[in-house]
This record gives sequence, structure tokens and C-alpha cells, in this order.
Amino acid sequence: MILDALSLTPGVELEADLCIVGGGAAGLSLASALEGSGLSVLVLEAGGRKFDAAAQEGLNGEVAEGSSHSPPHMYRRRVLGGATAIWGGRCVPYDPIDLERRPWVPMSGWPIAWRDLAAYYPRAQELCEAGAYAYDVSEALGPAAPPTIEGFSDPDIVASRLERFSRPTDFGKSTFARLAAAPAVRILLNAQALRLVTPEGDGPVQRLEGASAPGRGFTVRARHYVLASGGLEVPRLLMASDGSRRGGLGNAGGALGRYYMCHAENTLGRLRLRPSDRPVALDFEMTEDGVYVRRKFSFSAEAQRREGLLNTIFRLHYPLIADPAHGSGVLSAMYLVKDAILPEYRRKLATIEIANRGKMVRDGRFWFSHATNVLRDSPGVLRFGQAWLRKRTFASRKLPFVVVRARDGRYPLDVNAEQIPNPDSRVTLATARDAHGMPRLKVDWRLHPQDIDSLVRGMKVARAAFARSGCAELEFDDATIEAEVRASTPVGGHHIGTARMAETVRDGVVDADCAVHGVPNLFVASSAVFPTSSHANPTLTIVALALRLADHIQQLSARDEAPGFRAVPEIAA
Repeated sequence: MILDALSLTPGVELEADLCIVGGGAAGLSLASALEGSGLSVLVLEAGGRKFDAAAQEGLNGEVAEGSSHSPPHMYRRRVLGGATAIWGGRCVPYDPIDLERRPWVPMSGWPIAWRDLAAYYPRAQELCEAGAYAYDVSEALGPAAPPTIEGFSDPDIVASRLERFSRPTDFGKSTFARLAAAPAVRILLNAQALRLVTPEGDGPVQRLEGASAPGRGFTVRARHYVLASGGLEVPRLLMASDGSRRGGLGNAGGALGRYYMCHAENTLGRLRLRPSDRPVALDFEMTEDGVYVRRKFSFSAEAQRREGLLNTIFRLHYPLIADPAHGSGVLSAMYLVKDAILPEYRRKLATIEIANRGKMVRDGRFWFSHATNVLRDSPGVLRFGQAWLRKRTFASRKLPFVVVRARDGRYPLDVNAEQIPNPDSRVTLATARDAHGMPRLKVDWRLHPQDIDSLVRGMKVARAAFARSGCAELEFDDATIEAEVRASTPVGGHHIGTARMAETVRDGVVDADCAVHGVPNLFVASSAVFPTSSHANPTLTIVALALRLADHIQQLSARDEAPGFRAVPEIAA
């Protein structure tokens, strides 16, 4: 059933077996997995069913001086479906090495085994609508699939893996009909969680206090609570619920809000194919189950161990879109209309442009050159526009983005790099408050010197590997590559590690079952619990861990001999 908290009688008390805070990928996956379990489920979503700009005000916050992090509201949505209302759909599993204790990565090592996570990836694929759990080229595209670069092979570089793309799936739409019809699942829209009330010291959550609007409060009493509101909102609520003076629930060891990781993203170097027309699998390909995939390169686990590298991937990219020297009418047309795209992705273009401003001349010739590219290639721009309408605008499964072949066989590398868990990279509560009186967030994201060193050395490892193959040359300036890497920014919405998973409260906020240390009936389903960030977009792993948590909660309920709460009563307006 779908209900609106604005229709509730102020002060009403609601009951459930399980209260889930957050109606995004994690919360709705968890609710879907528990449908038919016999548990009554109440999902609190701070937004409505459709995007409302006014509802986003509560996501505003601050960025610490000297941090290049985006404003806290960017890449997030208060709406049913959460950030999946705007995500690009990229689905990538973590690698086994990501969960290992790596001596060269401080605070690494997950308290769960790889098999514990991998068992849930196939079901997560289904919910994300990303097709089969197949990430090897031959497995996903068949044994006859061409190599990523013809003739390339090197033990340090894995070139046989790919990324899969969701529709992209908006979980608020894909799960709506099923959950709306589920008798034991209730989704309460416009329901902002404000505070979790616990006893003095450690102990279970006694109730959740929330509101639909200032002065229109409600209370939820449940056997179990799950915070599924994302890597920024989870620590915010835990901190705002502090009754222990420890800085937040689960913060006895001081880890809450710390170890904040995104991914260092950048466009670095140029890969020059030898010869320039050497066959390369650059474009998006479609699997037999109708899913778009794209190739990527990564460092082998052996190379990571030998060189002490963080997990990093790179893709062949198109030339800097803002620089008209690329001569592409399609890229120039994209640049000229960039202000019409979503602010989140407009910012990404602007960030890359600023990082490369020294490569361009911003005067009248700049705009004239872009216009000339469009006019010179007007037939190609028209063909592209028609294909974009067919494959993106009107398609159910959308082409993820534009790929343009380089005439000279030179491709910049689009890099996504892991960060180390850095305790000085963190989120805290600001002094300013939102309309409900809840403290806003302050974000202080930092690149660590080890992040920079790993990526610089990784570029050199990749250069040597391509040189050995004789298939390509990776070109970059040794004198400037460190400065270029330092300009890497967290332009995506990957909010990781702020309530990390660890065996003890000394090292983290939640345990191996994602239960908050010291608060046995409170769990977290979010990338906030990831101890390390890998190179991978987090959504697929978020969903996998939510499904794992659903099984755990069912097991807890089955073992619980105490009488359960009665079913959720009808909620009066």
C-alpha cells in the first residue's frame, strides 16, 4: 500500500515488524525481498512519488574549505526510487581482491567472505534489470566476440571484462505495482526520519520519530529498523540521534562519518593504437539478453599485489568534449547544448573542462570552431540525432551515452580509481538546520597522497604493458602526470564508507550482519557500510547486501521466540 504522511493525524503512532528508512535501491530491494515473508514492513520515503524541487531542500549542506566535493544535494534525490531516478545504470560487481585484507591498503579487509557477497549478485542483477550475472567478454557476448584490442595481451592488464548497464532502472517505478499491492508492505511518502530513540548507553532502538512537515510529527515502533538512505544520510541520522554523547549511534570507536570515499575520476593520457586503424571494441555492444555492455581495462590482482596499487579501471574515451580541436561535429553539438542536461552531469563536463583549461583557448575562435565542426559534419550530426532519439529518448532500454571513434586512433583514458579509507575524509553535522530542525551535513572529501601515488604509478604500469604488447602506446608527460592526477575529483554520486563494516566497534560502525554496534535491532543497507570502495559503481553491491540483510532479518525473526508485533493497523487520515 502507498500512503502519504501528509494525510496522517499529527502525533500518530505506527507499528511494524520492520521499519525501513529510505525508498531507494536498497530500501525497495529489501522490501521486495521480504514481501510474503510474514513480516509487516513499513518504508519511510522523505520524498513523494514524483520529483518535487521543494522536497530536495533538506539535502542541502556544506562543503569544507579546500575540498573539491560537489554540493551535498547533487547526485541525490528525495523521491520514491531515490538516486535511481537519475543514475546512469552502470552495474559492476566488486572483485574478490576488494574484500581481502591488503597490507598496502590501510583499514582494508571486509568481515565477510567474497562468497557471502557473490551469492547475492545474480538476484541483484535481476532487480537492477541488468541481465545475466556475466561480466567476462566471452561469457556475456559469446566465444566469437572479438578482443578488446586486436592482438593485445599482458599479464598486468585484464582486457576481458566489461560493464553492464541497467535500463537505467528507476526502482520507484520498477517495484511500484508489486509493492503497492503487497498487503504486508506499506510505503509512506513524504515521511522524513528525524531521530532514533535509544536507552541511555547501548541498547535497541525504542522508537523512531519522524515528520511529514514541520509540526506534523509521527512515531514508528518496530522490532527492527534499517537505515537505507544512502552514504550521506545514514551518518547524518545516526549522528542526529546521539543520546550517548559519543558523536552518534554506533560511534563508540569514532568511525562514524569518517573514512568517506568516492572514486577518483579523471581523463588521463592518450592511448595511441599501432597502427591507428587497429581493430578495437570501442562501442557499446548488446548481449543476447538485450543488455548494453562496454569493455574496460583493469589491473590484474597480481599486478595490484606486486606494485601495491589500488583497484583501478580505465576505458577508452572520446577527446575532451570542450576542445573544438577534436573536429567532431557530434562532440561539438553535445558541448553547445550541455546546459540543457541534468545539473549533475553538466557539472561533470564542467569539472573536466576546468581541469583541462590550459589545453584550450577561450575566445571568439573557440565558439566559432565548435560551430564550424557542427556545420562541416551536419549530415553526421543529423544521423547521430536520429539514432539518439531511437536508441535513447524513446527506447525502453536506453543507450547509456555517446561513444565517438577517433580518426587518428588516439583515445584518452577515462579512469575510475579506488581510494584508501582515510579517516580525515569525512562528513560531520553542520550548525545550520533544515526546516525540520535537523542538522545539515558538512562534507570534507579528500584525496590522500596514497590515492595519488597509486594512480601515477598505475599509469606507468599500464604504459609499460601496452608497450610490451606492441599494439599501442600510452602517452603522458612524466613531469605533469602527478599534477593531473591531483586534479581528480569525485564527480559521481558514490558515497562510501561513512558507517563502515567491521568485526569490532573499534574499527567500524556496523558488524558483519550490518547491525549497528551496540544497537542490536538497528541495521544499515547502504554503501555507507563498505569498508573499501573498489573501482566499481556501488549500486549493484548495495542491492546485493540489501538482499543478504533481508535473509538475515528473516532468520532473526524465525529464531525470535518473543511474541511479534501485531500487523500494521489501518492508518487513519
